[in-house]
Amino acid sequence: LDGNLGRLLAAVDEMGLAEETIFVFTSDHGEMFGAHGRRNKNVFYDEAARVPFLLRWPGRVRAGSTSDACLATVDIMPTLLGLAGLEAPREVEGMDLSHCALGKPGPEPEAAFLQNTGACAAWEDGHEWRALRDKRWTYARYRVDGRELLFDNVADPLQMRDLAGEPAQRTTIERFRGILASRMAAINDTFEASTWYRDHWIEDRIIKRTATLDPV
Repeated sequence: LDGNLGRLLAAVDEMGLAEETIFVFTSDHGEMFGAHGRRNKNVFYDEAARVPFLLRWPGRVRAGSTSDACLATVDIMPTLLGLAGLEAPREVEGMDLSHCALGKPGPEPEAAFLQNTGACAAWEDGHEWRALRDKRWTYARYRVDGRELLFDNVADPLQMRDLAGEPAQRTTIERFRGILASRMAAINDTFEASTWYRDHWIEDRIIKRTATLDPV
């Protein structure tokens, strides 16, 4: 992977297109590789949810610069459009964070909103969750039993200690409950079981509708 990424970058440079090309390296998810006793994705722990987003644009994005903005998948398209000087459609869920890439101040998401609609490959109920990841905390809630989890990613970067039951974190939990409810309401996320999405949104494994898109 590294070698072929180098080939692509070299080709862009050799064609003299580097300063006209926004080059992005990212991933849709990480893998657990045994952390927390798990082996792959579909979970809110950082090993699976916190993926790289590397961007190269010579002359515009300073080499070696970083941002701690809580960028999520839905923010990628409006951010790239913003870098290109274009406006995102009004229907876009995400936020334009191009200013973060350019080292400029501006608004940022309060937290990244994470969703898992269950084991959709097998349409198996019982694994559905929603979560939030901000610059310090990870908050998650399971649908099946309402269990909540809270991790302080600064003090506990391996997310080994669940603080959801700690009385000292009651205010933090309540704050995240409010943020989660607001984020879910904004996109009509009713937190259904996995098979509900199969029965209402899918036909022959093709997505026919979503919470914000009527059938076509």
